[in-house]
Amino acid sequence: MDRIILGYSQYLDDLANMIKNMISYLLNMIMKTLTEISIVLTIPAIIFGFWGINVHVPFEKSSYGVSAVLLISVILSLICWFLMRRKTYL
Repeated sequence: MDRIILGYSQYLDDLANMIKNMISYLLNMIMKTLTEISIVLTIPAIIFGFWGINVHVPFEKSSYGVSAVLLISVILSLICWFLMRRKTYL
């Protein structure tokens, strides 16, 4: 009888460890996705932060300045996303 109880105890421990491993894997996937999103979205924030300070910046007098900075930030974000995808990080 003790052998049966020990067998079931070992089975339940293995099942609990498997569930913990699955939850840990899913958490790692979620954290990886959130990290990727934050890396890609940080680039436009930095560009607009530098462009918004009160010093001479490129496209300051141009009527297309905002569009140009927006286009540059989108292009750099896409390049970053592509490089992370190419390195199989994404």
